[in-house]
Amino acid sequence: MLKNPFQVAVTFSILALCVKLLIFSMGIQHGDMEKYIIYIYTLILLVAIFFGIRSNKITIEGNATFGDDFKAGARTASFFAIIVALITYIYYAHIDIDFFEIKKQPILDSIKSAAQEKLQTQSKEEVTAYILNQLKGISMYLSPYFQAMWTMFGLVFMGLFYSAVFSFLMRKLPGFK
Repeated sequence: MLKNPFQVAVTFSILALCVKLLIFSMGIQHGDMEKYIIYIYTLILLVAIFFGIRSNKITIEGNATFGDDFKAGARTASFFAIIVALITYIYYAHIDIDFFEIKKQPILDSIKSAAQEKLQTQSKEEVTAYILNQLKGISMYLSPYFQAMWTMFGLVFMGLFYSAVFSFLMRKLPGFK
């Protein structure tokens, strides 16, 4: 049995890594699967929080308080988010390195057409500044670092919310005390 939040987080982050690599090996990481991976990570996070709280209830002597349950769930979610963010960065920086280049191409095409329209009403300097500003934003937004950072923030905040919900439900439902 998993005995602490860190063990639970590591176990479920390995599961998340396996799912991500399976999707990559099947070649379906673009399109609709980009949305589905969010749902898959959310499901894995929910199960990890549940097992984190449950393992805390087993190891604690006496009745666990709401605060104890919340802390166990929040720790599990935080550890999970940090590990998955690290996995996300490594995945996009070293495994699927063409992912963001593929994502950038339609945006670059729209910038090109917008710049051609702007040339008719604005000066070349203004259009050049517009293009450079757009390219700078795209390079920042579509990067492994930015993706990993938002993955971590999203998982932490969702984890805190779900930890509170699970802590409340596990106190109210019989069989979890």
